[in-house]
Amino acid sequence: MDNIDHLPAVRQGLWFYGGLTACPVRIVQHDMLCGTHDPEDPSELAADRVADCFYVRYQPPGLTPHWHDGGVALSLREALFLAQRKLGPVVQWAD
Repeated sequence: MDNIDHLPAVRQGLWFYGGLTACPVRIVQHDMLCGTHDPEDPSELAADRVADCFYVRYQPPGLTPHWHDGGVALSLREALFLAQRKLGPVVQWAD
């Protein structure tokens, strides 16, 4: 999934680290749901599978911008909720 950070965002905005520092957040759509790749997990969880999904990507504050994994959802609505739960109650989405 090296290319996930190069996909166009379906939603993007800002989240506020410590309630003050504005940091970017984006949601990208992909057609591959990544599995855990853990051999102890059941195959339906461990293996990658073809499915429309939405990945939450965010950057923490700092000098080196690097996208972090904020989770994956099977709908945009769920991804928006996931971003808010992960990053705090104030996420401002651009229209």
